[in-house]
Amino acid sequence: MEECKPVATPANASIKLSKAMSPKTEEERNSASKLPFQNLVGSLMYLAVSTRPDIAHIVSVLSQFNTNYGSAHWVAAKRVLRYLKGTPNLGMTFTSTKNSTLEGFADADWGSNIDDRRSYTGFTFKLANGAISWESRKQRTVAMSSTEAEYMALSDSTKEAIHLKRLVREITGEDRTVIIYNDNQGAGKLSKNPIFHNRTKHVDIRHHFVREAVERKDIIIKYVSTEEMPADVLTKRLSATKHIHCIQNLGMKLI
Repeated sequence: MEECKPVATPANASIKLSKAMSPKTEEERNSASKLPFQNLVGSLMYLAVSTRPDIAHIVSVLSQFNTNYGSAHWVAAKRVLRYLKGTPNLGMTFTSTKNSTLEGFADADWGSNIDDRRSYTGFTFKLANGAISWESRKQRTVAMSSTEAEYMALSDSTKEAIHLKRLVREITGEDRTVIIYNDNQGAGKLSKNPIFHNRTKHVDIRHHFVREAVERKDIIIKYVSTEEMPADVLTKRLSATKHIHCIQNLGMKLI
């Protein structure tokens, strides 16, 4: 792949990978077994976790097919290499400021997995205008609505916010409230309203600790429009324009 043709995004926005693309016949399975798919995904995972949140979502998706991959999954994995080929100097940048605020962005793509209809959670936290923590993963249970999916994303991001808040406090001695932005007003209201409604009473109780974190002022939930949500790149495949906009908001630049 050293001489491959670069592409503008790590994943094709018009193609969703599924188990249906896995080998069906013994011949296809034997052919797929010769591909170093698991090795490639493992190498990409190292990048996605360490310094490249721009490929975190597609790598998370690819890792779900480590035991049942086919030619379509192999092509998708090679596309990530083509994207990296065109962005070797893209890296995370940080800006020195006196009062650098720790802020997070939580997002979810409702029912995006076509195999089991589970949603995808994506969150990131920024400090000094650059991302210091991020995650993209499939949710453990099926969400009944977009509000529930976003609320579950807020739950996961709140756990990370509390950890990072304590870490920053140990380093700087300052105990600051963490701002978490989300683009679903229903989820934001649910995090502040202690009353159970018929449409939300089924939500797992473990997710409701978000409300306690808000009451303790560990976090503040604020709304941001979908167009300005950088965590969008951690939940779905995007067009080239939207992809570039998101990673720039994460603090990624050519260096």
